[in-house]
Amino acid sequence: MESFWREQVEAAPTRDGLALTLPLMYPDGWQVTVFLTALTPGWVQLSDHGKTLGMLIGAGMNIESKQSNTVALLNERARTFELENDGAVLSKNVRLPLQGVDVQLFAEALVSIAHLIYRHEPVTVHVNPSEKAVAQVFASRNITPRRNVELEGVLEHRIRVDYLVEASKSLAVQVVSRRENLRDYMEQWAFRWSDLRKRNGRMLAAMVYDPENQSWDETALRIGNDVCDCFCRYDEMESLNAALTQVGA
Repeated sequence: MESFWREQVEAAPTRDGLALTLPLMYPDGWQVTVFLTALTPGWVQLSDHGKTLGMLIGAGMNIESKQSNTVALLNERARTFELENDGAVLSKNVRLPLQGVDVQLFAEALVSIAHLIYRHEPVTVHVNPSEKAVAQVFASRNITPRRNVELEGVLEHRIRVDYLVEASKSLAVQVVSRRENLRDYMEQWAFRWSDLRKRNGRMLAAMVYDPENQSWDETALRIGNDVCDCFCRYDEMESLNAALTQVGA
């Protein structure tokens, strides 16, 4: 067991602190990553950067509904584990020196909340125009990409992307489905793209978003433009076509 934990627990510096990848999985197969940020000389914040509730929101759950039994369970578990919910980002402040059990319990709390996805039955399905636009580009170029592909980074061993086009080079395409808290989402993907490029420097990264139905701010957009080889609106797909040409597809 000690050998397993030494091999599976990995740490990497981030812009604001440290990211710890743990041997725990979300329901969608993503490995749990806990982000640590120093608050004061005596306190540190543990955070999920919006991954957990973002998954539930992406499945159609209204996490602010007062009539939902699932939301009531979510709030109950957040109280049990003493988590704060700030704009869909789950966090907890802990006193230094940090104990391993603090990180473990926080990560287990995230997994517990994430599994509420199995209790949720979305009433309506939101049609993401970005998905349709990407599919049309692939069809126009007679490309059949691989769907929902798990790629391996240096720190995260299971990074799932929506599409993978393999030609003389590889192009990974992620369609942004989240509507809120996009700055945290893009910071998370900046870490993932960097991790993937450390493993495969020839891979290009693309993200397609919907500016009309998603709450983008200047910082989130700047992150996308900085870390992606192609970062474009669903109604302006010239750069995605250029990226496909660049990889020889």
